[in-house]
Amino acid sequence: MSSQRLRLLILCEDRLQQEFIERLADRWAVGPRQRTVLTAPAAQGSGAKFVLDNYVDFVRRWRSLRHDGNVGAIVIIDGDEKGILRRRQEFAALIHAAGESALDADDPRFAIVIPCWHIETWIAWLCGHRPVDERTCYKPGDPHGAAVAHKIKSRDYSTRLAVKSWTPPVTDEASQVPSLASARQELRRLGVIA
Repeated sequence: MSSQRLRLLILCEDRLQQEFIERLADRWAVGPRQRTVLTAPAAQGSGAKFVLDNYVDFVRRWRSLRHDGNVGAIVIIDGDEKGILRRRQEFAALIHAAGESALDADDPRFAIVIPCWHIETWIAWLCGHRPVDERTCYKPGDPHGAAVAHKIKSRDYSTRLAVKSWTPPVTDEASQVPSLASARQELRRLGVIA
């Protein structure tokens, strides 16, 4: 699949995730006109719940378009306290409960990306913050992650800087931020440089 013709459907939790994935799409030469993004409305409840509530319809929409080999889909949801495996299980259970067939694990055009603890962890890591770990919440108000949250809010750490340093991956990335290494594998299914 050529990224020059790739069209993306994107389902995500919030503006920060959207900004991150859209900057990656720009890097892959997938322009704004080639992207359809569904993001939770700001300040209207849990972004994760929004993704979970819209997942089945999102899969149905992608399936209706997948005959076109240039249409890919990305679902992005924070792992939070659940992690990658439990999030994937939630998605599988939703598909099963809706009476839909399971997604083919080998389908090259559907990627599920799960930042752990959340996207802020990846942004901090990619912007050079060390150490980071996937068990710390880097949100305002969390005493352990407040410094990172402040740097993201002040734009010292930004999605632009994070995506700029997207490749090549840092040598110890897989051991320090395994969800990011997993996401790179998942995104390669779209035929992009991840």
